[in-house]
Amino acid sequence: MDILDISAELIAEERPVPVVLLDSAPLLEAAFDALPDALYLFDEERRLSRINQATERLEGFEAEQLIGRRCCEMLWRVAGATECLVDRAIRNGEAVEVEIMAGAQANRPTLLNVIPLKDARAKLAGSAIVIARDISELRRAEAEILEHKSFMASLADFAPDEIYTLDPTGRFTWMNERARASSNLIPTGLLGRHLSEIVAAESRDNVSSNLARTFAGEDTRFEVQVITADATVRYVEAHTSPLWRDGGVSGALVFLRDMTERKRAQERMAQSDKLRAVGELAAGVAHNLNNALTVIQGRAQLLMMRTPDEATAKSLEVITRAVADGSQTLRRILDFARRDTAQEFAPVDLAELVSSSVEIARPKWQNRSATRNGQSIDVTIENQGAVYVLGESAELREVILNLIFNAVDAMPEGGTIETGTRAELDGVCFWVADTGCGMPPDVVERIFEPFYTTKGERGTGLGLAASHGIIARHGGRIMVVSEEGYGTRFEVRLPLYEKPARGEKPQPETPATNLKIKPARVLVIEDEERVRAILRDAFEGAGHQVSEAATGSQAIRRLEEAKEEKFDLVISDLGLPEVSGLQIARWVKEQSPDTIFILATGWPEMVKPEDYQHGRLDAVIKKPFDVIDVLEQAMGLLMNEG
Repeated sequence: MDILDISAELIAEERPVPVVLLDSAPLLEAAFDALPDALYLFDEERRLSRINQATERLEGFEAEQLIGRRCCEMLWRVAGATECLVDRAIRNGEAVEVEIMAGAQANRPTLLNVIPLKDARAKLAGSAIVIARDISELRRAEAEILEHKSFMASLADFAPDEIYTLDPTGRFTWMNERARASSNLIPTGLLGRHLSEIVAAESRDNVSSNLARTFAGEDTRFEVQVITADATVRYVEAHTSPLWRDGGVSGALVFLRDMTERKRAQERMAQSDKLRAVGELAAGVAHNLNNALTVIQGRAQLLMMRTPDEATAKSLEVITRAVADGSQTLRRILDFARRDTAQEFAPVDLAELVSSSVEIARPKWQNRSATRNGQSIDVTIENQGAVYVLGESAELREVILNLIFNAVDAMPEGGTIETGTRAELDGVCFWVADTGCGMPPDVVERIFEPFYTTKGERGTGLGLAASHGIIARHGGRIMVVSEEGYGTRFEVRLPLYEKPARGEKPQPETPATNLKIKPARVLVIEDEERVRAILRDAFEGAGHQVSEAATGSQAIRRLEEAKEEKFDLVISDLGLPEVSGLQIARWVKEQSPDTIFILATGWPEMVKPEDYQHGRLDAVIKKPFDVIDVLEQAMGLLMNEG
């Protein structure tokens, strides 16, 4: 048997052939050794008769050490097979291809082709040639590719974003695990759908233009509104990149990040900033109105004290009642504007407060139901036991009642009001929801602005504004979700009560009326001349000696000039130019502890308990004040001091 014919056949073919004809060609013997694949030639007795140099490298032995071995000694038996591969190929007259672990350490992946040989008459010669190709590098490369693909798949699946691929028409072809597991962002049955199908109508032009840029080879980043599986709208940040193949764009890679909560937080912050600005404006307006009402009420009361005319007295009473009504409206404006005021709170059972507020409001919805021809309003309460917050129960009840009354007004055709409380991880929540007419987005955006109302002449526009201020002062937040035709839901979240409430600030004793005492030296400190004049006239009319100061520095000079003959009583506004009323109070008490000090303010909540406890203040009066009450309170304090 001549090996050269075998070599010629192997060189002529790019792959092993099942039959090799025996025909020698001496010039091709060198080709046998030059082939890169390992070659094994087995004779009719199944013994190894010839190998090439590649075989020596693969086996790790010299030819002399291998020649003469039987095929089965070469360990070419496949797991599960009952016979030698060479025996099978020769007996069946067909080539056998199999992958084994070859080499001295049996650690090199090798692809074997066992080919039975035939003679010149095309009959089986009883011998065979084995071609062994070392595929270690191929398997190593495949393993690396598999590892890389696994790594990339894990990276995609554990990414915080939802990742998708699109075909050149913009339709979904793949999604990562997060996208498949997501139930709140993308509806099911997404594959094969176009990206524009899942976005809101107002976002479709934006999607189309950015996809066109992506398929032109650009990266893009833009915001869209996505329609979720439950038909709600979510804000999404999209980032697209082109997928390249053979020098062209074959699709797009899309990253979607749900930014709804961030967007809503930004909107809440913007609304809070707007409300804060409106609150500051309202506070400034309220301060001026306070002084004006104080002047009107004070002058009316002084005239009532001096006029014997019954008709005039009745007219003055009408004026004072009108001032009282105006003061109530002003108080609601101040409730909205007052945000960070320090205030002493007590523990409040919010569940009990909601239940009692529902009972207080019962006549309102029952009366409405009685006039609607059977179209009743049903109210349900869902409480999970006592939940406590630190707060002012009267103010919190005002918020609850306001929300319930608004819900009743929103259901002219009847419906259901749901309210209740629940404890959360770090706070307490109460809510009021109705099935009424709902509100459009532009109304929801302005609902907490003072004087904004949708009730026409029936509404003041201060209820929700004041409620917002009360909740902010309690360290909480109030949120609203509404849809036209489906109703409105208000939720209020407050900090959970965790520590005992601090002690209540001590109040001065209420003085008796019509007290007769000796004339006192009084200093009135007030930057508003008309208010200052009322206090001057009132105290002078009661027989006292009155000095005046319009600013904090003037007041300090008056006090220093009176060191030899100190003032018996100082009554001062809180908000003064240059030096505040509290600073003057501290200075007065340090220089003359026996001097009575009364503070006047439209913001009594700003006075801290320690200002009483340290002896700095003897009393606080609220603007607009009642002149008679101020005189009686001052006389009582002077009498006690005397």
